[in-house]
Amino acid sequence: MERISTGLSKEIKEFKPWLIKKTADMLQPLNKQGKERVDRVKARLADARETCEKLAEEGIKETERGRAVRKAKATEKLSRHFLKQIDKIDFPGELSYSELKKFHEELEKMFSSVTQERNIWFSRISPLFIIARRRVDFAFSRLGGSISELKNFLSSDYSEAGALEKLLLETDELLRQLDESNWFEQREATLKEQRESLQKKLEAVQTSLATAKSDAKLANLSGVKMEIERLRTRLSHDLRHLEKPFLKFANLKRGTNISLSADEAAKLSEYLDDPFLGLATEKPGYPVLKRLLMKMDRALNEGQLRLKSSRLRKAQEMIKAVLNRNALDELHSSCAHAFALNRQLGSSVDLQEAQKKVSRLEGKRGDLRRRRKAVEVRLERLKAEREQHLKRVEARRIEIESLVLKVLKRPVNIKL
Repeated sequence: MERISTGLSKEIKEFKPWLIKKTADMLQPLNKQGKERVDRVKARLADARETCEKLAEEGIKETERGRAVRKAKATEKLSRHFLKQIDKIDFPGELSYSELKKFHEELEKMFSSVTQERNIWFSRISPLFIIARRRVDFAFSRLGGSISELKNFLSSDYSEAGALEKLLLETDELLRQLDESNWFEQREATLKEQRESLQKKLEAVQTSLATAKSDAKLANLSGVKMEIERLRTRLSHDLRHLEKPFLKFANLKRGTNISLSADEAAKLSEYLDDPFLGLATEKPGYPVLKRLLMKMDRALNEGQLRLKSSRLRKAQEMIKAVLNRNALDELHSSCAHAFALNRQLGSSVDLQEAQKKVSRLEGKRGDLRRRRKAVEVRLERLKAEREQHLKRVEARRIEIESLVLKVLKRPVNIKL
């Protein structure tokens, strides 16, 4: 929703120069007052330093005379401490609210340290150097007054300079955020280009893959495999009543009077794992299957293989159909033919090369899909981050407009 313009409108690029020009007249008298207070503190520090140096000199002289040596040395040491604390003070270069505030904090820290040491040692030094000590107290008292004056100036008159400084800092941060917005746009454009490039490559690979799969030999092999799956499903259905008996027959305990030869045991495992493979590799008339069924029928009749009555009846009916009516002749012929054709096609050198090509293209397609997906994920994440960034930009713009109204007493609309 567009904002209703109720004041001056400024493009963001024009806003900071305009702001600096508008605030210059306000800052000049404030900075002048601030400099006066800094100079006053500087003079007071110089006075305090001079009195401390004189106190140190008196301590040295008294030590050399051999009078009250311990108190004289303590006086010299205390004076050196005062001087060290004073020398730590760094005066602000370019005057600003933040620099002046930092300067004041250093002064407060120095003054607190000096006061604490003075309270401890002056009573111990007494009654020596009474005049010099009074001069030190007087100098630091005047310094303390100047520090308090600076503090009051910061919290009252110069607080307006703090608001102006904050306004300029917030403006700089807004400009930095807008530069970052440009980065988001450039990055999004780059990722979109990568996605489009990967999409074109993927389409080209899919076209090549479709062409490779349309090869007559591959088409024939694909048809044979489909036929094998159809036969596998049909065989699984036709032999469904023998599945449980086969499993129990394979698990018969040793010691029964029914034994299987090596080829019968192997064939039984094939029928359990893949009935199509088991039947397709049988000789005409599937003799191994018939021997297995005869032995299994015998185990059922002798009670060595137990089934529920309904399962038993259906299993025996299927056994009789296979043994007496050759019920699997047509299915065996189809399975054997499909198995042989699949093996023949699979051994073709040309077909193997075609399969390798298809496999290679499928691998390349999968890689391109993964890379495209990764780019899409990064793009979505970038869009979410950009949306959050734009919210932060808008929040800072609103804050700056509020600060302008507060400091300059006039509404300004910033155009990004």
